[in-house]
Amino acid sequence: MTIRSRLVLLFIGLGLIFGGALAGFRISHLGEAENMQASLQQERYLLLDRILDLTGRSLASFASEYSLWDEMVRFTQNRDLAWAAINIDPSLANFDAHGVWIFSPDGKLLYTVNHPESPPLPPPSFDQPGFMEILQKNRALHYFQQTPGGLMEVRTGAILPSEDIKRTQPPRGWFLVARLWNEPHLLRLGETLQGRTNLASPDSTAAARTPTMIHLERQLAGWDGRIERVLRVEHESQALALLSAANRAELLLLFVFGAVLAIVTILTLTHQVLRPLRQLSVSLETDSPTSILELQRRTDEFGHLARQTAQSFHHRSALRESEARLRQWMTLHDRLARDMHDGIIQSVYAAGLGVESARNLLKTDRTAADQRLVSSQRMLNDALWQLRTFIQLLEPEHTHGQTPAQSLTTLVTNMQALQPVPIIAEIDPAAAARIPAQHELHLLHMAREILSNALRHSGAKQVRITLAMLSDAVVRLEITDDGNGFNPASHTGSGRGLANLAARARELDARLEIDSSPGTGTRIALFLKTVTV
Repeated sequence: MTIRSRLVLLFIGLGLIFGGALAGFRISHLGEAENMQASLQQERYLLLDRILDLTGRSLASFASEYSLWDEMVRFTQNRDLAWAAINIDPSLANFDAHGVWIFSPDGKLLYTVNHPESPPLPPPSFDQPGFMEILQKNRALHYFQQTPGGLMEVRTGAILPSEDIKRTQPPRGWFLVARLWNEPHLLRLGETLQGRTNLASPDSTAAARTPTMIHLERQLAGWDGRIERVLRVEHESQALALLSAANRAELLLLFVFGAVLAIVTILTLTHQVLRPLRQLSVSLETDSPTSILELQRRTDEFGHLARQTAQSFHHRSALRESEARLRQWMTLHDRLARDMHDGIIQSVYAAGLGVESARNLLKTDRTAADQRLVSSQRMLNDALWQLRTFIQLLEPEHTHGQTPAQSLTTLVTNMQALQPVPIIAEIDPAAAARIPAQHELHLLHMAREILSNALRHSGAKQVRITLAMLSDAVVRLEITDDGNGFNPASHTGSGRGLANLAARARELDARLEIDSSPGTGTRIALFLKTVTV
């Protein structure tokens, strides 16, 4: 895995950790807001209950005080409407009531009055099943009733003499007061609670909760316990709004800080680490110090590494030059050894054979012996000339301006003059002319090596050398003898002749064939590509 990939994985891990930290802060903030919202909601519920109690206390006092009154007892008996108009009607405004009803003990309506600014309110129905039983049992009821004019809050009181404080006597009648929960009343509640109030049906859905909103609900039940309406209060908390804003600002600040830190870190690592590493990588891949020239001027570790890398390139270049020179010298050494073996040594060896042959002829044919000595001297002079050429130019012999056909003919003539074995030469000048110039000298050395081996080692009675066109693109040099032959696969001689022949054939991009076996003579053929005429 590359360093870039590891850094990417590191940043991904750090990003996940930072994201987890932000999520943790967010969860902590939400928990803090929820706890604060629950605490404020509890406080608001206490305030709501206290306000409902205070606003309803006047209605309860109205019902309680007027029902426990001797004159009210007498009214149920004499039904003095003038007295009622004087003592009851003005009290509606004092107790913030919208309607009053006086009933007989059996539920017969004796008197009713409505607030002049409110719509007519229907009287509580004593005909409803169970109402009278509950009223007899509780006497002081507090319930809500839905009317065409709106929701009505009702308080009841059993009419008794004033001395019956404990209300143990049978009721002389029933005193009921009501207040209409109209828009002004809900607005006063909302102003007191610093929120928006509304009355909703029991099956309606509450408004969606928001982080800064406190929702309050109170069920308003009828005399039989069924929910008539639900009082809902929505209070926008400034404390929750400030807390939410502070939490958002804190998260935003952390996010911006993390983003800036990540960007600065990425840019720094890219410029200070990844870019130098990439430059070093490109330099090593291209094997060139070009990409690290700027990096070498830095004074940090990467600058030192770049300078060391550039120095290694210098050392490597010097080493390559040394290796190239060594390969040149090794190649030159091999070539000199091969050319010395195939050229000078063969010439010297042939001259030695000629001298030995001349010694044998001195007793019988001095003229022939003298000719052999002359040929040997010529071969030695030629070898000396080749040796001087190697020393002066480090280049092998050349053909003295002769054509390939002439060079081969001269070679055969010199070899024949030193040996009594007949050498039959069939040299096609047209085929010789198709030999590439850079291959002429190699071909001459190979012919000399093959002829020398045939004359020295084969015991042949006749040697034939042929140069002919095999096709328009191939020339064949073939040398055969009728000597002892050998097995090429198991040949273990100490000489370098066969190895040199194979090496030269490879350099000429030619095909070498050696066909020989013990007792059948030897055939060596070289198939050489020609030049286009």
